[in-house]
Amino acid sequence: MAITKNIIETKQRKLEELRVKSSRALDIVTSTINQLLNVNEEIAANISEICEVKEKLQSTEDDLNKTKVHNERIIDKFKTLIED
Repeated sequence: MAITKNIIETKQRKLEELRVKSSRALDIVTSTINQLLNVNEEIAANISEICEVKEKLQSTEDDLNKTKVHNERIIDKFKTLIED
């Protein structure tokens, strides 16, 4: 009976050790997940900023092209007046 009691106590201590190891491992995994979530939030913020800049650049390019086309039309009209 003493041998059985000794085996049970040994296994219970081992179980507690394994629970502690499991808890530590879970803490590491949880911490890693949170760090990766934070990194992804930063990536999303950077992507958002890039998209905003691209939209503003595209809008500026569009406006410049419209102004250029408008100026070219005026130039053509003036050239027509001079040629006559």
